Amino acid sequence: MAKAAGLPILRMYTGPGGKTRFAWTVLPLVRQTGLGSVGLFSELFVNENILDNTGDLRVQFAVTPLPEAGGGKGPQLAHTAPRKQLVLTLGGCLEFHSCDVAEFDETTRAVIGAGDILLAEDLEGAGHAWRFVPARDGKLKPWRRCYVHLGEEYEHFVSLLKPQ
Repeated sequence: MAKAAGLPILRMYTGPGGKTRFAWTVLPLVRQTGLGSVGLFSELFVNENILDNTGDLRVQFAVTPLPEAGGGKGPQLAHTAPRKQLVLTLGGCLEFHSCDVAEFDETTRAVIGAGDILLAEDLEGAGHAWRFVPARDGKLKPWRRCYVHLGEEYEHFVSLLKPQ
C-alpha cells in the first residue's frame, strides 16, 4: 500500500468548562485498487459484533432553506448534538460558533461548506449555534446535508483521527 493521505474532518466537541470547541483533524486514507476500487479509501467502519458490511449505520438527509428575509441568520437556538454523528455538507456554507464565549478564535468558531465533514460530538455543555454565510461564489445557499449516525463504530472512527 502507498503512503497514507488524509480526509479533513472538523471535530465539534465539548471542551473545558462545558464549552463547544472545534479542531480540524485528518482521517487517514490509503490507496486501493482492484474490484473496481481506484483511489484513496479509509478503513471500513462496522459494529465490532458484525464482521461484514451489514453494520447498524443510520443515514438521514436534511435541507434547511434560507430564511424568508434572505439574510444569513439561521436558527439561533443554542443546542448540543443529539448524538455522535458525521454531518456531510452537500451544499451551503455555515459558520458554527460556541455558545457563551465572549471572544472567538479558531477553537470557538469554524466555517464549513460543500464537501466538508463535521464530526458532531458536543453532547453536553453550552452547545453551539450556526448561521448561513456566503459560499465561494458570494451567495447564500440552503444547507443540504447528510447525517451519518455513529453507533458502536464511533470509538474505532475517532481512534484513527490525527491532528491536522
